Amino acid sequence: MRLPSTDGLLSPYTGWTRAHWEAVADHLLDSVSPYATPGGAQYRLPGRTGRAGVHSDGLEGYARTFLLAAFRIAGAGGDVRPALVERYAEGIAHGTDPGHRYAWPVPADCSQQLVEAASIALALHETRRWLFDRFDSSVQERVVAWLARAAGKRTWQSNWVLFPVVVQQFLASVGGPHDPAAVSEGLDRIEQWYVGDGWYTDGAGRSFDYYAGWALHLLSLIHIS
Repeated sequence: MRLPSTDGLLSPYTGWTRAHWEAVADHLLDSVSPYATPGGAQYRLPGRTGRAGVHSDGLEGYARTFLLAAFRIAGAGGDVRPALVERYAEGIAHGTDPGHRYAWPVPADCSQQLVEAASIALALHETRRWLFDRFDSSVQERVVAWLARAAGKRTWQSNWVLFPVVVQQFLASVGGPHDPAAVSEGLDRIEQWYVGDGWYTDGAGRSFDYYAGWALHLLSLIHIS
């Protein structure tokens, strides 16, 4: 990977500018592409299969990299290589198609798919102009249907309560089925874990961990933005 020249004036501590972070994001996204399944619905990275199974791992590979791709696309105002947008659009179309060999597994109570559904919903929100709004109606309907199956599922009483909130917020924005009361309930729940000075525990009586900064702060901030 070749990085741009550092800029000590614009970035006196590291020399890194936005262009450096974009280059790193592009490198990571290029590096994962060989692990895509045919049609791009899953990314099956090498290593031991997780407890949720190979299809869930493949969905996770798609969802997590799609989130990076979404921030890259939205941050550049869509001025990225068209192949990047097309790659993830194709993956959505196939992942939400129940008849496709690598279709995404259906979300269930407390399942890993709930986590990935939130990432996909957030990524779709960020890239709506370039992806969801340009899908034909059949793909849009499949996306809504798959996400809707995650919206009402039971979650662990931790940062997970925000995942259905994110999903339902996206569904509401595209006219899909959603439950405003459930959204409010999820947001109210995390406020019960607030302990002051910007800190949340990850559930009632539970520890502080990195999910506080990722899920509890970021996802609730995105909700109000």
